[in-house]
Amino acid sequence: MASGAGIKRLPIEALGPGTINYFVVGIIIAKQNPRKIQSRVGSAEERGVCSFTIRDSPYDFINVNCWGSLHFIETEMENYNIGDVVEISNARVTHRKPDQDEKFSPTVTSPCQLTVSENQNSLKLYGGDDCSAFEPLLNHTTKPPTDFYTLADIHSNGSSMRGESVNLLAVVRDIGPIRTIKTKDGRSIICRDITIMDQTSSGLPVQLWNAATAHRADSWEPRNTVLFLVDMRVEWNAFKRGMVASDGLRTIITENPDTSEAMMLRAFARTAPVKPSAILEQLANTIPDPGSIRQVMTVQQVFDRTSINYAEAANTEDKQFTALIYCLVTHLDLDGTSRITATRCSRCQLPIDGICINLECPVGSGAEIAAPDTIFDVRMRLTDHTGSLENCRLIGTAAERVLNCTVNEFLAMKDDSRTALKWCLLMERCAARIMVLRPSSEQRRPLVSVLACSVANPVEVAAHIPIF
Repeated sequence: MASGAGIKRLPIEALGPGTINYFVVGIIIAKQNPRKIQSRVGSAEERGVCSFTIRDSPYDFINVNCWGSLHFIETEMENYNIGDVVEISNARVTHRKPDQDEKFSPTVTSPCQLTVSENQNSLKLYGGDDCSAFEPLLNHTTKPPTDFYTLADIHSNGSSMRGESVNLLAVVRDIGPIRTIKTKDGRSIICRDITIMDQTSSGLPVQLWNAATAHRADSWEPRNTVLFLVDMRVEWNAFKRGMVASDGLRTIITENPDTSEAMMLRAFARTAPVKPSAILEQLANTIPDPGSIRQVMTVQQVFDRTSINYAEAANTEDKQFTALIYCLVTHLDLDGTSRITATRCSRCQLPIDGICINLECPVGSGAEIAAPDTIFDVRMRLTDHTGSLENCRLIGTAAERVLNCTVNEFLAMKDDSRTALKWCLLMERCAARIMVLRPSSEQRRPLVSVLACSVANPVEVAAHIPIF
């Protein structure tokens, strides 16, 4: 409880300029990094400010600015973190100026803002019996729960959204370590890279520059923690070959928002493929008729289309595309030492080594017993007059169509039969229909899945092969 006679507790919605003899209690939902403020001329003392946002109901939240000596701000403010319930008494209440203040602080529902200073001693951790009642407020979004872009929107409209602030709903996919970076002026700041995903995209890199958020990410769980990210800045990153989001002074991140959209996303993320090879396989399975692929390309044109310059200039996501290439099959090891098959769980279809370890799968959780599936997983090299596509994957039912046998029939073959099967395609001029997945920060070269491959008619090749 707040001390002092005549001081009464007020809700955030009741605060207005000139309010006195009050205290307010709220949970911190966002906190900015402490900032050094240029001192007045002639003053030897360095001053600082630390801002945070508190909430006391699903509908009311307000920004708080704490001023004091730089030492006070950098040390005392470390005692207050996201998720802490605080008590603020007799802070100065002023109208906020949306055009000015919201450039440097989160958008809030209150028309006012609170200012406390070091010598007021008006901020402390709250010790009331109702402290736990504030915790559910951490799961309420600060913008309407449907007011967000999908990650596919960010990738596909990147050229027109650079520098914009957007809201995102996504699940954590990967969490990197905290890094310390030296700035040009000698300061040490921390940064943490994470990757988020949703139903429309396997990943968007996110840079967390906010120290409180970066440390809080220690408690996030890949494929389980859903984030509603408000006012994230999106930019093109040449090194990562795509769009990247980063937090800023206006950002508020709500963990595991209590919305139906978040629940559906979490359910999706628990079994969604995240490795580029698994994503490519899933995409390849969406094309029931490879014969419908008729866009002829050379190997060089495939590389050109996956290049960083093409991706930066493109107005569409174009993360994957299909092509028909006329080429020689210059590598197809069906009778040597190369791996030909892979083992999958028969229920969740994830690769396994002995047993399924996917706890979301009935087999992996132990609820069911089922024999694993064995499928083709063959590597090919496709070569034309412009270059070669290495390590093209020929998998599953596509491999059975191309090789004209099931995986069990192949495994029962003798070596001479496998050799004869190999030479039906090896060093032959073929028509190969492929799906290509562009490189990413995780995969520095394009991934290629062969959907169909057969010996081509020479007349067909002469009529369609691109010649430079």
